[in-house]
Amino acid sequence: MENYIRDFADFLRLHLVSISVGLISTILTIYGGTINQYARKLTQKLPFLGRFVFFVILCGAGYGFISSQAVRFLRQFLTNLTDIHLILTIVISFIVLGFLAKSSKNA
Repeated sequence: MENYIRDFADFLRLHLVSISVGLISTILTIYGGTINQYARKLTQKLPFLGRFVFFVILCGAGYGFISSQAVRFLRQFLTNLTDIHLILTIVISFIVLGFLAKSSKNA
């Protein structure tokens, strides 16, 4: 059984970048609307052009920066886990995100 766990964990380690991107992009998809609503509240007193520029920067650069840094940190975190912890963390993370996406009012 240990060989199967090791082989599966090795397979997952080969794909940690894709797994990390999948997890982070799912989180941003679920909570992006909430982030945008909060940003809208922060900028509601600004003139239209100021709000427009802020949202272009938030969506164009902000989400890209958040994604790249979060993927890097998540991948680094997952790399340091033992085989069984890696498998459990990835499986449970996708299950939890699935439930969050299903229960999200944005989905």
